[in-house]
Order: sequence, then structure tokens, then C-alpha cells
Amino acid sequence: MTDDTKLSADKVAAFLRQNPEFFQQRSDLLELMRLPDPRGPAVSLLERQAAILRERNQELRERLNGLIDVARENDQLFEHTRRLTLALLEARSTDKLLRQLLRSLEDEFRCDTVALLLHDREAKLLGEVRKQVRFVDPDDLPPPLAPLLRTGKAVCGVLRGEELQALFQDQAEQVRSAAVVPLEHNGRLGILAIGSRDAMHFRSSMGTLFITHIGQVLSRRLVDVSRPASPRQAQRA
Repeated sequence: MTDDTKLSADKVAAFLRQNPEFFQQRSDLLELMRLPDPRGPAVSLLERQAAILRERNQELRERLNGLIDVARENDQLFEHTRRLTLALLEARSTDKLLRQLLRSLEDEFRCDTVALLLHDREAKLLGEVRKQVRFVDPDDLPPPLAPLLRTGKAVCGVLRGEELQALFQDQAEQVRSAAVVPLEHNGRLGILAIGSRDAMHFRSSMGTLFITHIGQVLSRRLVDVSRPASPRQAQRA
């Protein structure tokens, strides 16, 4: 392409930008224009525009479907979280509180494994609940957990092997991703960790709104049920 040709092409392009309606009265020119298509033979400008619009429409449909899937998933999470919150509020003892938590995480949230570390060694737990809870003094937490707890916020993603071992112990090899929530209310209470066999289930990019809410409600209820019960509360329990 010579300089003169390039200059003429630039002028044509500038003219068309300034006059986008130019081809409205010259449809015969549109039919003559042929554009190379990497997917096949050359096509007319109108065919190329139609193809571009179809592709953009498909992209928009896929984005919309993705947003709908996320909204549907969030709706389910909200409903599960709502029911769990109400159940935790109704529990009148530490044993019933943790029993309800573990049952809900397993049955409704479909969690593969749950680890619960508590600092209150005086908590009265019975049966299976006692087997699923570990009591650890705040100053005796395994060192690999320190980075996870530094911010005091929930963490999601793929954890290191030593972190998984410290949390899930004999079930650590089954966990590919996890959510870890520090339990705090007027002091440190423990740690709630939820593990999944799916490496993409808990992603570092995902939001922690629901799991944080569960941790906050659980923390406050742990403090409430550990207080000496009044005679009336004891009758209700």
C-alpha cells in the first residue's frame, strides 16, 4: 500500500465515521462489499454484521445465565443460612447448639467434613458431638493456623497440607478446599472449618458473607449458652 493509497483509505474511514448513515441510501454498495472470514468464504458486510450481533447476543446470554445461576445459588444459601440461624437461636445448651450446627452443615449445606475447635474445655457435650469437637487452649493452637487467623476474618480456598492436617487431622487427605472461620465474641472462642472434596468448591475469590454470618451467630450463641441458666431457662432447656 502506497502513501497515497493509505491517505485515501484514511480519508474514506474518516468520512464514514462522520457519516454513518452513508450506506442507508446505497444498499447496492453493501451487497458488493466482501469481507474475509476466518471461518469460511468471504461474506458481505451485512452478513458479517449479523454474525457479530449473533456472537454478542450469545455472549450476553451466557453472562445472563451465569448471573441467574449465581442468584439461584445465593438464594439457596440464604435459605439454608436462615434456617440454621433460627435453629442456633433456639438451642438452650452448648450440646444442642453444636448438634444443630453439625446436622445442618451435613444435611442442608452438604459439607463433606467439618472441624470445630473450641477453647472452652468446660463445655458440656455428649455422644457424637463430643467426638466431633476438639478442645484446644488459645495459646496452644497449631502454628500452621496462625496465618489463617491473623486477620480475624473468614478465609476460603485451597489450604496448605500442614494447615489441613492441623484442622482436619485424619480427614485432611480428603479435603481439597476449605472455609475457615474464627469464632470470636468478646474474646477468642475457637475455629470452625468446613472442608470439601472439590478443589473449586471453596475458592479464594468467592465471597464469605454467609459463612461469616454463621460464624458470628455461632460465636454469640456459644457465649450465651455458656452462661449460668436462670431457673426459667433451665426448665425450657
